[in-house]
Amino acid sequence: MSSSDRMDTSEVEVQSDERPGSSAAVAAQNKPKQSSEVDVNNIDEERVETEVEEKLEKIDVAADEAEDAVVDMAPKTPRRGRGAPKKITAASPRETAVTPGKAGRGRKRKPSVTESANTTVNSTFGEHKTPGRKVQKLQVLTYQQFAPSIVGDRVLSCGEGESLGHPGRTTTKKPRRVDIFEELNVKPIQVVAGGVHSAVLTDDGQVFMCGINEKGTVPAEGVEREGSTDEFAKVPFSEDLQKEGKIIMIAAGASFTAGLTDQGTVIAWGNLRNSNGNVDVHPLLHKMQEQPAVIVHHNKRKIVKIAAGENHLVMLDELGQILTFGDGEMGQLGRSVRTKTIRSKFMCDESGEHLVVPLRFRQKKFYDVNAKNVFASGFWTIVHGEDGKYYAFGLNNFGQLGIKVDEANNDNVGPDGQDNRELRVFLPAEAPAFGAEDTFTSIEGVQHVVVRTENGEVFTMGKNTDNALGLGNWQGKDDQQHWLYDSLQKLDIDGKKVAGVSAKLATSVVWTEDGEAYAWGFDTTGQLGLGLKDDDDKMVPTPEQITSAHLDGFSIIGASVSDQHTLILAKKSEK
Repeated sequence: MSSSDRMDTSEVEVQSDERPGSSAAVAAQNKPKQSSEVDVNNIDEERVETEVEEKLEKIDVAADEAEDAVVDMAPKTPRRGRGAPKKITAASPRETAVTPGKAGRGRKRKPSVTESANTTVNSTFGEHKTPGRKVQKLQVLTYQQFAPSIVGDRVLSCGEGESLGHPGRTTTKKPRRVDIFEELNVKPIQVVAGGVHSAVLTDDGQVFMCGINEKGTVPAEGVEREGSTDEFAKVPFSEDLQKEGKIIMIAAGASFTAGLTDQGTVIAWGNLRNSNGNVDVHPLLHKMQEQPAVIVHHNKRKIVKIAAGENHLVMLDELGQILTFGDGEMGQLGRSVRTKTIRSKFMCDESGEHLVVPLRFRQKKFYDVNAKNVFASGFWTIVHGEDGKYYAFGLNNFGQLGIKVDEANNDNVGPDGQDNRELRVFLPAEAPAFGAEDTFTSIEGVQHVVVRTENGEVFTMGKNTDNALGLGNWQGKDDQQHWLYDSLQKLDIDGKKVAGVSAKLATSVVWTEDGEAYAWGFDTTGQLGLGLKDDDDKMVPTPEQITSAHLDGFSIIGASVSDQHTLILAKKSEK
């Protein structure tokens, strides 16, 4: 189903018909659980069921108002133009099954368990319910299903800049230990690398940060406003914020960071940007630049997982609803086909009511799909529905969202060579390339994606220049056969099962269940951690193992790669 077949229930102001979705514009923008048992006795099912009916009733009202504008459709692979989809010769092709099915018909799945401490901690919920209007059996999501659970002993970093956290050192080509955590005897449980900053979460809920304090990006102790620090320091939270609970998960974008508490409140700080500069159209965005602020309060809506793109935040609540916050210029909020002038309340809203992305579709009758997981990176959002299918919205300029892109031809390329294709997906649309058979626990990347299945397999898809997909078959700028793949390609990691993945622009890192890490792509600053010298070829075509003397006696349990640096989380080996 195409994005145009989805209802647009957001109130927005009319915009000009401007299309900033070209790959050149995006390239320019890119530069600058704790483990515990779930207490089911404390879940008030009557309360939750009442909330479900109230929320669905609100969606019904919006649906009735928009029903005349919705076109009948069947949930099939969306046709995205007059031209035939581009065919790519794959080195190791993968069948991408799309399960049309009947509305309201689901498929039972085995539950999965969180296995790693990834930057965007991705784990999936198990058995799903029928995606129809009537809820047969309520399944309540909890943060324990998604929060990191493995406590580390060491943080390492590589790449360039103050974000490394090595006082007096701004470059290291191999992972190097960050001393402060071991000196303070604190236990890190999650690491995230932002665009200009780094953040580390400890098992007792503290957040340590370093990097460039651009409009509140690094509000750590001792850091001046608009200053920077190359040493990790603790982020102080006000007494009111501390009452919101212990932080159990963090996520980072280009210059902002968000935290989720064990009560279900989302807190964020820093600044958001779009192609025109800072996004500050709402008082809450100004407050974020001054100090950490509540984005969604648990008394209004209980959030169980967060994931961040460059300038947007995605939240999953306990009832399986998706909320999006921040910049939506590339369609990554999934709530409106008009993105130029979105009313501020649809970008920020502490109650969360205006941030909900309804997954409501029509096949003769309307039917709803609840979410059981969500992923975000770059300028896109991907949702795993309880019907087994994957739905995506945001920038899809290289087919990285699993939705085919029209091939450039005389009808969509201007006389001066400008690309006139609409490469943004504004509203949730089925992503056929992901199929409906597999459960993916991680989806990461910007112009390409790296995905991990629940059984530890890895697949890649999207733009393959600089061998970003790790297939090793791209031969250079004249290679028109291997530069892009719009179906999932299986990637072998020395025959090992993978525990987690992280990816950004043309760079990828994975770590295995036995504690090793591998990297590939284009190493611009040493962020791949392979020790490449200045005169070495910076393109790494296939996965290579990351080694370091600072990793001796340690197993890697998490990693987070950014455009200029990478953070690694490790624990002492049991061997």
